[in-house]
Amino acid sequence: MPLSTTSMRNTIGSLSIFTLALRKLRVRKSPSLSPETLELIRQSGIARAAGNRELTSILAKQCRRPIKEDLKDRRAAVMVEAAEAGKSIRKARRSFANYKTRMIALRRPDGTITASRKAMEKIIHDYYSDLFESHVHLPFYEIKEDGHVVPPVLSSEIRHAISSVKNRTAPGPDRIRTSEEPSARIAEMNILAKRADPCVSV
Repeated sequence: MPLSTTSMRNTIGSLSIFTLALRKLRVRKSPSLSPETLELIRQSGIARAAGNRELTSILAKQCRRPIKEDLKDRRAAVMVEAAEAGKSIRKARRSFANYKTRMIALRRPDGTITASRKAMEKIIHDYYSDLFESHVHLPFYEIKEDGHVVPPVLSSEIRHAISSVKNRTAPGPDRIRTSEEPSARIAEMNILAKRADPCVSV
């Protein structure tokens, strides 16, 4: 009993220390990305729209590390909120990993922006329909058989497979035990060879 009480106290103490350590972290609690990172992304979009590939590549490289750090901070903030609320940290980590940003607006091909859900669904449907629709008619290709005939399973192959199985072993899923008598093994080889031929030839 004293041992279990001590271990329980140690567990409660470690949880309290973990909660206090999380509370001391100063992490942003609202958007996942900082204003500086969003500004870099905006500049990268402007450079991409202007067709400046070199500047776009430079800004994209500059965005990678801040985005990674911001997401890391946001993940720590989610863990802090879960610990302070007494919720499961594992579930909070899983929900953060499965988190997906909601699409509130979408740009049409003509440049206009729509916030209607039905309009966005139609734009996405039309886009992927055009993307995956094949406009190139390929000639029909007929697969010719080379006439290769699968050779029958040899009894020597069955003999080698059976001889590699140890005696007095537990049966497999088929509940078949290996026989120790040579005559019984020869019969097994012939039966297995006959049954294996139709399976290989298919």
